Amino acid sequence: MSAKMVVLVLVVLIAAAVALAWVSPPKHGVVVYTSVDSEFAKPLAERFERATGIPVVLRTDSEISKTTGMLGRLRELKDRPDGDVFWNSELSATLLLARDGLLTPYVSPAAAAIPADFKDAQGLWTGFGCRARVLVFNTERVKKEDAPKRLEDLTDPKWRGRFCMARPMFGTTRSHLVSLVLAMGEEQGLAFLRKLRENATAGAPARPWIVDGNSAVRERVAEGVFDLGLTDTDDVYVAQDRNRPVDLVMIGQTETWPGVYLIPNTVGLIAKGPNPEAGKKFIDFLLRPETEAWLAEQGARQIPVRAEVPVPAGRPKLADLTAAKVDAAKLQAEIERLSETIDKLVRGEIK
Repeated sequence: MSAKMVVLVLVVLIAAAVALAWVSPPKHGVVVYTSVDSEFAKPLAERFERATGIPVVLRTDSEISKTTGMLGRLRELKDRPDGDVFWNSELSATLLLARDGLLTPYVSPAAAAIPADFKDAQGLWTGFGCRARVLVFNTERVKKEDAPKRLEDLTDPKWRGRFCMARPMFGTTRSHLVSLVLAMGEEQGLAFLRKLRENATAGAPARPWIVDGNSAVRERVAEGVFDLGLTDTDDVYVAQDRNRPVDLVMIGQTETWPGVYLIPNTVGLIAKGPNPEAGKKFIDFLLRPETEAWLAEQGARQIPVRAEVPVPAGRPKLADLTAAKVDAAKLQAEIERLSETIDKLVRGEIK
């Protein structure tokens, strides 16, 4: 057999092994679909394995599309899922799975002290450890006291062509902008986003303001391509830890929708999963106060939803923030329809 043929056979065998690993969950373990960054998901999975002896397989998706691929797969395998737990780094994809009957109720005893705002009334999902939507700015180009404090400040002509954001078909940008439009009312909300687009694109036709993902927003701002951008807290903290010239504002929304947009982790039990008891144990583990405390200590500086969970000095606390109110039922019902409209609007495909 030639060297080329050997390489080809190896490639085929490796691809087959990967495919088999994807569709064949361990008989006595737990399979977790997750959009959480591996630097947090993997250590927590390893802690769970050490504590329980139950092996964990993590199913992940790309940074840009986040949960889109996982949603598609779970919908395809609705009657024979190959996973037990859906652990999402935000809310909207979890709501879609719940709407489609792909999650089954489980009320974890570890969630007893979690506030009702972070729990589904039917027990389909539970929230914990929040990030926040923020304004990232280049500290060499913008002073903190001059940075916008609310989203509507970005419509001011002084910021014309100076800010960017991620495409709102995916992840936290999707959840954020759909929640914004629903809170403001669809007509008024879309009109606001139209003003935002017009200010972002004025005088900058060669520099598209919609980029691929929140980390790309952070990088464009850190590089000075843009002065400002909408992203998530963890993206900014990562850049600061690398001594990049960025800072953040816990930005409010609008006069009619005040507060900071929070992004909780959410976790739910997949309906008809192969190992539901192991899945429940994993959910119990994630929802412990110790998990929130650990997440608050890490570089992402996640915000515990329970007031009694300790937070290191200088790290954000829920009690210090006014949270923007999100109507989860409306978000669940409208996110797919509205996100398509919003995506076309901010990219200029519709006026």
